[in-house]
Amino acid sequence: HDSSIERCKKIIKDLENYLNKRVVAYFSSEVGNDAASMVNDEDVFIIENLLSIPNDKKDLVLILHSNGGFSLSAERIIDVCRNYCVQRNDDSKFYVIVPKKAKSAATIIALGSDKIYLRDTAELGPVDPQFIVADKDGNIQVEPAYLYVDALENIFDNEATGIFKKYFNKNNNKPLSKLPNEMKLKLLEQCNYAMFVNAKNELGLSDSIIEKISKEKIKQYPNVSLKDFDIFRDPHITKSHGRLINFSDLVNNTLQTEKIIERLENIFEDKNKFKNFDNVLWELYVRKKQLVNDPGNNIVKTIESTEEFFVSFGIKRGQTKKETPEEKQAEEPTQPQ
Repeated sequence: HDSSIERCKKIIKDLENYLNKRVVAYFSSEVGNDAASMVNDEDVFIIENLLSIPNDKKDLVLILHSNGGFSLSAERIIDVCRNYCVQRNDDSKFYVIVPKKAKSAATIIALGSDKIYLRDTAELGPVDPQFIVADKDGNIQVEPAYLYVDALENIFDNEATGIFKKYFNKNNNKPLSKLPNEMKLKLLEQCNYAMFVNAKNELGLSDSIIEKISKEKIKQYPNVSLKDFDIFRDPHITKSHGRLINFSDLVNNTLQTEKIIERLENIFEDKNKFKNFDNVLWELYVRKKQLVNDPGNNIVKTIESTEEFFVSFGIKRGQTKKETPEEKQAEEPTQPQ
């Protein structure tokens, strides 16, 4: 891994020379078992700190590979990258290159850029929030937030008959308040209403971030509409959070026809130059994928440029938490004096 890390540093310099733009590479583990491998606020600090180092190249290219994370952190990363371009005062643009996957919150980051370049097999994904839920045995599973909302809203269908029709109407913002107390208690025993409220709030948050991004795009591209973002924001279209969104899904989408989302091969007019660039980019992806997914180390994320190299440590599937010396000492039986 040490020699591979050194090779990747050389690759990033080569990519920057090919593009003649500033390059930041962000790769995170697909098998991470904690928040360290997710898009998070620590990434925001690292990227901002990295971009504070002077660089004479115009434009910023973020090479992005991630399964996602926290939507608020994604919004902050967009703000840091765009602010960097504005502060340069040379009409710099913010571009994202996706070698393979930028899912969920990583899709939000990509959509917040000026242009997204995808390799032919690269994919974006739905941005609907997910909940990490532990069962009684401690097993972790990920569940879509919208399922909680759909489940309860289907129960409280305003067109229902009987007891629900008596207590619910379309103008009631707090439908449970109309139920008798004994019915409220029975309802809360059967479902997690707090989870429903949280899920509704998280869906509203991701929607508001996408709406903010879409308004900026509409200012620049009058043909773009909020409907073009539905494939990313409406989980009822894609059906699964893991569903890929690629060029075949965007054939009639204005984001592609206006070249906001574009094939990576179009980044160079010279096809031979692109082929060489693509080979080097793919090598970077393969090496980084091996590094951050390998259970033989605790590296779950790397963020780097030609100037600096940062790593994040975490836990991957198949690993157990390594005890600190203090924790290990605390578990050892004390000897009688």
